[in-house]
Parts: sequence; C-alpha cells; structure tokens
Amino acid sequence: MIFAQFCNLPSDGAIVVAREQSQGQGRGNNQWTSPLGCALFNIDFDIDLKSLLGQRLSLLQLLASVAVLQAIERTPEYKILNVQIKWPNDIFIGNDFTKLGGILATSSINGNYASISLGIGVNIFNSQPSICLNDVIDQHKSTSNLAHFTIEEFIGRTVSYFQKWVSQLSQSNISQATIAINNFYQFYESHWMHQNKEVFVDKWQEKVIIVGIDEYGFLKVRKLSDNKIVTLHTDAHSFDVRESIIREKAM
Repeated sequence: MIFAQFCNLPSDGAIVVAREQSQGQGRGNNQWTSPLGCALFNIDFDIDLKSLLGQRLSLLQLLASVAVLQAIERTPEYKILNVQIKWPNDIFIGNDFTKLGGILATSSINGNYASISLGIGVNIFNSQPSICLNDVIDQHKSTSNLAHFTIEEFIGRTVSYFQKWVSQLSQSNISQATIAINNFYQFYESHWMHQNKEVFVDKWQEKVIIVGIDEYGFLKVRKLSDNKIVTLHTDAHSFDVRESIIREKAM
C-alpha cells in the first residue's frame, strides 16, 4: 500500500506487515513479544519539515496511538472495552488497565523532509503473553454482541485513521492545519489515562498533577510544591502507571 498518496509527499511511502517478530522493540531497551495473533506493521513515509506536523515530529507516536484507539472503537458499543492511551504511545485496555499494544517512532532528516519509520504492535487474538483484543471482547459476551477483529481489518482501520490525521496536520493551509491539530490535542487528552492524576516524579522527589500535553506532545505537569507548570520530554522519561511514578530514563 502506498502511503504518500494520502500525504501529498514527493516520495513514496510503504506499509510492511509481519506475521511474527523475533526481536520486537519498544521504547528504550524494552522488548515486545510478538507471537502469531499480533497485528505487527510498519509505516514508512516522508514529512515536509515546513508543514505544521513537520515542525512537531514528536506528535507522530501520539497520532498513531489515537488511530489505534479509533480503530478499536469502530462503533460506540466498543467503548465498553475501556481502551485508553498511556502517554506517550501505549494502548491499555480493560478495567485493570493491561497493556494491549504500543508504538515506536524513529526519524531521520533528509534535506527538507523527515523520513519517518513508525512501528505498531497490538495484540488481536494472541491470548499470551498478556491480553488480546478479542479475549476482552469475549469477556463482555453476556452484555453485548461485539464482533471479533481480524488482523487485516484492524490494520486497515488504523492506517486509514492515521492517514487522515497526518493529511490534515501536514496540509499547506496553515489555518486549517492549526484547527486540525487543536482538535487532535483535545481528542488525545479526552482518551488518555492521566488527566488531573497525581503522580510522583523521581528526579524531583515530589508529587505533581498532570494537566495535559504541550504543542509537541510532551507532558505538562503542575508541581505541588510551587504550582509551576513544567514540561517532561518524551524521550527522557518513562511512565510507570501502576506505581504512578515518572522516572528519568538513563541516557
């Protein structure tokens, strides 16, 4: 499938789908186990650095997480699955908030364009090693009649939503792109796990309140000690939601 046609880019993009992975990679040194039943795919494309999105490349993994959530919530009835986004790029599901999938974005600069490689992995019908989408659907059989997902449908829906977001945010009409990006910020924050949550930041040894994301998708928190709003960058921090701790990553 060609991605560039949806983004008006001068060079072709591509989507690569895998059945299994032997060395799945997450953020930092984290590993992602990828047996049969996972939706595993990579989107490679270019972004014009002069575009609104090209100036905010750190948003790409957030865009992808929103597209995954939209793909799962194909009708309002699927909201019963309780799918939420963990900042910046993980998908959690169920009342006990188990990780369902994640996104990893890398980029390199080539002239006036950024070459993006976006990897997405989501558990669709593999019951191990943790949880999968169709098993959660089965948990609601007594109260709903939700259909299972196939890997093909899930990937198609995710790519379609992602293409729409990228197209809107990289269009040449800056006014319309600004409206689109503001809509994205609102949508992201309305579907994540963290709004107004109190967490502990280990490098400061103090608690903060999460208040949102900034224009680049970095985390905005309010320090309880002095009420200052401070930004935590994506690549420098990891978020342990079970322990409610934001840790500084080793560089």
